[in-house]
Amino acid sequence: MSLPEPPLVEPVGTALRIIDVTADRYPECLAVLRTGFGTEVSEFGITRENTPSNPAFWDPSAIPAVVAKGFGLFAVEGGGRILGCAFAGPSRSRPRIWSLRHLAVDPATRHSGHGAALVAEGVRRARAAGAEALAIGIVAENTRLAAWYRRLGFETIDKTQYPGLVFTVERMRLALSPG
Repeated sequence: MSLPEPPLVEPVGTALRIIDVTADRYPECLAVLRTGFGTEVSEFGITRENTPSNPAFWDPSAIPAVVAKGFGLFAVEGGGRILGCAFAGPSRSRPRIWSLRHLAVDPATRHSGHGAALVAEGVRRARAAGAEALAIGIVAENTRLAAWYRRLGFETIDKTQYPGLVFTVERMRLALSPG
């Protein structure tokens, strides 16, 4: 399935673009990750104590740690500021599968196509690397988010309740046709 071009809604007089996030902009991206994931944590019982790896609770060392694992960090930028960001890179355990991780959009700019633009960029990067699929993992109880990913063409692979987590992980995958 091929993703349609995302309908980007631009603030008046502001062009949106996808950028690679450089280390000097990690703090700005971290703020988007914290606020983006922060809007969902209370709804699903996620706390710093039970899920310290959730980006809502990340410290400044978290972004360089994900990048060091081979994941590229990219963002939607508008008006000189980061409006949303995500990581994408090859799976270390599943050949020809790429992972899209920690996609977050500034809550003040949601429902403007920024998330779809980030997914489309993850697809573009995965295809360029010869991947057969793009995989994600989400909080399964967030049915609104799961439905959004399904509208973009993702399919549920499985749902797993991992020990220690207060939520179920839904793994989803988007099959990639050659670009």
